[in-house]
Amino acid sequence: MALDRLFSRSWLRGAAFILACACGTALIIQPKVASAQDAYHCIEELSDDEVAYRVRYIEDSFEKGKRHATGWRYGWLSVFAAVAGVEAWLAVDAGKDEPWDRFAFAYLAAGSGFSALMHAAMPAPDVWGKKRIARMDSSTPEARRAQLEYATKTMEKSANIEGLLGGPLGVGAGIMYGVAGGTAKAVKWTGHTPGITALVFLQPPVLTGLAAATAPRQQVEDWENYRGIA
Repeated sequence: MALDRLFSRSWLRGAAFILACACGTALIIQPKVASAQDAYHCIEELSDDEVAYRVRYIEDSFEKGKRHATGWRYGWLSVFAAVAGVEAWLAVDAGKDEPWDRFAFAYLAAGSGFSALMHAAMPAPDVWGKKRIARMDSSTPEARRAQLEYATKTMEKSANIEGLLGGPLGVGAGIMYGVAGGTAKAVKWTGHTPGITALVFLQPPVLTGLAAATAPRQQVEDWENYRGIA
């Protein structure tokens, strides 16, 4: 099969290098452990100017990170959806005459499709956060305090989500998924299209590793800084 020749030993070495870099980056660049004070306890004690300052800080943080967050979110959603579509077609094309490749591409398509659905379903406060905060009533001191409380909760949620998306959980899941599928194909159809077998092993962790390594971190960093001034 032509596709099998494409994923030769040189491709395997290159993919393994990419995987090592992506996984290493995802594991090294982790959110710092929170050590600052609680960001909510003093809201009622703040002056109106201090409330306004904190709302602006949070809005500015969302504005700074929005382009990266939006591009990453919809870019990787498109990548996973496109890969799933191509591999679903390849699985159908393999047909009954090549059940080993039909299994491989169907398995990869399922994994990529699931990743696309996860990207679509995961809340994206780093994309819409500033817009929703700005919509809130800020005509009175009480309304501005409520706005700050909502903004603080939104920023904390966004930081937690970005920390999850850029953390090792997705990479670990990709590694396990690749190992499970690659092992199943190698054991059941020993010797058939080893290049495609290598693809099954490596594609899930490579894609999830690259996604994690490029995930936005603006809210993770700014949330820690915000908790230091709260």
